[in-house]
Amino acid sequence: MTPSLVILFFLRRPFIMTDNSSFLSEYFKTIYPSKCSRDERYLASKDGLVYWSRLITLFSLPIQLLTTFCILRMTPKSMSFVRTSLLNLNSWCILIGLITSFVITPFSFLPYNAGFTIGLASDLGVPLAVRLYFSFTATFVILISITILFENRNSMITCNIFAIKRSGIRIFWISLNVLMSILLPLPVFLNLPEQSTAKLGILKVLPCPAREFFTDSFLVMASDPSWVSYFTYSLMTVYFSMLLQILFFSICCIYYLLISKNSQISSQTRRLQIRAFFGLLGQTFIPIVFDALPMTFFLNRQNPDQYDQYNNNLMSLSVVIHNGATSLCILLVHHAYRKFLVSFIWRSDQIKVTVVQTASTISSKT
Repeated sequence: MTPSLVILFFLRRPFIMTDNSSFLSEYFKTIYPSKCSRDERYLASKDGLVYWSRLITLFSLPIQLLTTFCILRMTPKSMSFVRTSLLNLNSWCILIGLITSFVITPFSFLPYNAGFTIGLASDLGVPLAVRLYFSFTATFVILISITILFENRNSMITCNIFAIKRSGIRIFWISLNVLMSILLPLPVFLNLPEQSTAKLGILKVLPCPAREFFTDSFLVMASDPSWVSYFTYSLMTVYFSMLLQILFFSICCIYYLLISKNSQISSQTRRLQIRAFFGLLGQTFIPIVFDALPMTFFLNRQNPDQYDQYNNNLMSLSVVIHNGATSLCILLVHHAYRKFLVSFIWRSDQIKVTVVQTASTISSKT
């Protein structure tokens, strides 16, 4: 269906323009069924998104709780300096995973800056703008937690001139990152466009969106080119500033551990710190990749012709997978946790074997 047909439809029915819900409903009843083919892919629907989001979260939750137990009870003294940071990261992964799957599940119409959320917050009547704003800012919480991990690792190196030694400076640095994540996207949500005009503008360019475009109440966050650009660059600024900080702390660790031969550090301590640093890289590489997927997808889907609701929902799922993957990496990368996991599985197998042998002995005697 061509956009010209949409324009013609509204020119012939100007009275509809006075009521946003009416003209969307009229278009959905008269034009959409005959001109637009229904997307039968389950994941392209909101039901499919909710189903897979909650399934992945429920599957990840036992792993995340086991990771929490390992951090609290199985962390050796040699890792005590990162225990709080690991617990902070894992706790946020659990919380954000539950929120994005059960409370605020985002359903976006990328490459258009429009969407809505599904879940408990919607049922409770929380304003849609608040829900969408939270869904954007919440994704940066995990990145901030990962950045704190790298800063913590960097500051533990002796004679590192870039180490943050004072707690006041660390609190100020963390607060600065949090405020940047919260405040930069905020102007967009304080200057929302006129919704009827913005939705009609999307429909003129995208005559066959997902059915949820008509059946659910959604919000257009930005339609004016200047606000669209600001929204894009604000998200990019937050994201890449975190990555640059992680890169900076990584370079400092590599320099002081592998290049600079400081006599104040014993060879054994250096080996332990190198092992801890590479463990940190292994622990965060997969989560950062999953975190990079939505941003890369967002930046590459600015062409209106690239609309695909299936891919949009797949992008939302990558955020959910990211939370479980982060906890799993913590569990598998660190030797102490991995050792406990292996012993736990081995002990379970031994119990099963003992039960089977006992049952066999009893049945043979009877």
